[in-house]
Amino acid sequence: MEKIKLPHNYTPRPYQLPLLKAIDEGCKRAYCLWHRRGGKDTTLWNIIILRAFDKIGSHYYFFPTYTQAKKVIWDGVNNDGFKFLDYIPAELIKAKNSTELKIELVNGSIIQLIGTDNYDAIRGTNPVTCVFSEYAYQNPQAWEVVKPILRVNGGIAIFNTTPQGKNHAFDLWNMASESRDWFTQKLTVN
Repeated sequence: MEKIKLPHNYTPRPYQLPLLKAIDEGCKRAYCLWHRRGGKDTTLWNIIILRAFDKIGSHYYFFPTYTQAKKVIWDGVNNDGFKFLDYIPAELIKAKNSTELKIELVNGSIIQLIGTDNYDAIRGTNPVTCVFSEYAYQNPQAWEVVKPILRVNGGIAIFNTTPQGKNHAFDLWNMASESRDWFTQKLTVN
């Protein structure tokens, strides 16, 4: 059997390395305030794949809506013409459910895309990784639902967004950027 290397077909840009290092070293909370086209979803999608093989469990990737999750990741293609789902080598996938946007891996982990427009559907679950993509546009109640779960199970939460005024994402950024327990990184187009 040929060895499979993860990440698969992903080479981080230099400015993405501090986030990858922080997660690799055990950081449990991260917030990436990166500019548009900064590679937020490509990087975080690859982190969640790595986490799914490192820690068996449920790994949720949140978007503001189910439709956006389907367009960006499930059906999405990056700037190089590479499908997001192809970052997971086919031989590591046990099953795909395109209705639930769920991938079951051969090790038993689940990666699922979820819209926070229906955050109540996650009540009672036990995710060990949660990525919140474009958090400024999400329903912040999804974070409130999973925050105590991740606190108890030692799970990871990573947020990304482009700024959208002074809202819940702005407040979370201010708190996170002043906390020693959070990795934060702000990147402008400059």
